[in-house]
Amino acid sequence: MGFDDIVGNASAKATLRRALGGRRVPQALLFVGPPGSGKRKTAVVLAQALNCLERTDDACGACDSCRAVEAARHPDVLEIVLEKRKSSEELKTELSIDQFRDFKQLAYLKPMSGRRRVFFWKADLMSDDARHSILKVLEEPPSSTTLILLSENAELVLPTVRSRCQTLVFAPLTAKDIENALRRGGLDEDRARTVAHLARGNLERALEADWDEAEKRRAQAWLSFSALALGGGVAEFLRRFVGGRRKDVEDDLAEELGLFRAFARDVVLLLEGGDEGRLLNPDYRPGLKDLVSKLDPRSGLRLAAAIDLAFVGLGRDLNAGLLVSALAARMIG
Repeated sequence: MGFDDIVGNASAKATLRRALGGRRVPQALLFVGPPGSGKRKTAVVLAQALNCLERTDDACGACDSCRAVEAARHPDVLEIVLEKRKSSEELKTELSIDQFRDFKQLAYLKPMSGRRRVFFWKADLMSDDARHSILKVLEEPPSSTTLILLSENAELVLPTVRSRCQTLVFAPLTAKDIENALRRGGLDEDRARTVAHLARGNLERALEADWDEAEKRRAQAWLSFSALALGGGVAEFLRRFVGGRRKDVEDDLAEELGLFRAFARDVVLLLEGGDEGRLLNPDYRPGLKDLVSKLDPRSGLRLAAAIDLAFVGLGRDLNAGLLVSALAARMIG
């Protein structure tokens, strides 16, 4: 596996390639981005590249060193992960200070067989004691060691930790990026397109998606979208998204908004007489055409704008119930 095998985030990958080519890879890096954006895969490829026997600006993916890193058996590359509880098979919820005591000892040892020791872990999972315990290593990292911290939100990382790292930002993958990756994996075009919009920028979610469940959710989203676009279905829409557990509601709403956005794009395309070959939901063509026949030309843009505003509000952690109410009001005009 090399950088070209990682989907999306060309800018972050290019930065790392330039650093590798100039032998200027920072000793402490912070990769920040949402789940499924490729942070961990990039950390693995960087660890491979730093120890690759064939290349210096990327990982060849085929040499003994690269294969050992990918199989998690390279003596100089360690991912610090959650440990199991002693009393059960369940994982602990935090990376403990004990794990980082061991890490600090290993970090100062010379590489056993490679060029560099590489350690990476999810910074968001560190206990408070563990966070403070690594400051000394980050302040004066050993010359032969690279540290890679992974986080979904830079604000969750201690400022004293963040300031000692070079930060690379990973954006959510685009629906097109995910669609292309799914198609390369053998999924047909229509299914890949649908799953990509359900994934919400998370390739891992897309790869694990159950097609039958995805179709069921898309069908439900279409019923809600088409009803709201024609000025109805408000009570049912509100019932589904008001009053549940906040995290569940936000996840379900984000997924539904992604599907709404795809339907709205198709509506705008048809209203403007665009190429039907570019429909994101070609299997819904009859229903889309019937809906468009009942809308005025400005309706498509109104629908798209309402959905985008809801997306922005969800990203700002606004109350999901209020967002749903506002979205329904804007969609019915």
